[in-house]
Amino acid sequence: MMSFNAVHTLTGCLLDVEDRADQLGWGRPPLLLLIQDRPAPCTTSGTRRELRAAHLPLNDARMGRYRAGLADFLPDLAAALTADKHLRRPTLAACVDIDLITELLAEPAPGLRLLAWAVCYEDVLVESAEPHEIRRVDAVDADQRGYQVTRLRGEQHPIVFIDEHLDDDEAAAQSGLARLVEATSRPDPPPPPPRTA
Repeated sequence: MMSFNAVHTLTGCLLDVEDRADQLGWGRPPLLLLIQDRPAPCTTSGTRRELRAAHLPLNDARMGRYRAGLADFLPDLAAALTADKHLRRPTLAACVDIDLITELLAEPAPGLRLLAWAVCYEDVLVESAEPHEIRRVDAVDADQRGYQVTRLRGEQHPIVFIDEHLDDDEAAAQSGLARLVEATSRPDPPPPPPRTA
């Protein structure tokens, strides 16, 4: 179970990702993020942790091979990481560096844990028959909590929404991210045996 501090830190990370995307401007390709944390090297107690967000750019031109875009790509990536058969998925391999993802997930650092998967992308929002460009950062954490950071083009500040319980009616991106979390979560290590004198 993630602590309040972990949720707060993750939310700050997602806001930073959106802010950086806003500084770079519109028309950017989607970005996949693998967010992990581990004990900070400066602590002996293991209570302080440091966050790592691996930015995994997606090949926007190749993403067109997926008819529904991210809604098809994310479950395909989850299936490949579950089955570890990405070598037979040329469409997937053309979109993202699967070997890098596999290395990040297999890193043997003690105490390394998955916090969340996220994706930053641009979309079109239709309200009252008027289309608006919108940037979204969708994420799902290890507790299956959903996060959405959105900013309409021209807006000064993004809006943050955290959903404590994802359900089947979630956006396609969050549904795919939830499958990624399930596919790549490591089981918690067993507690150390009690010390005997």
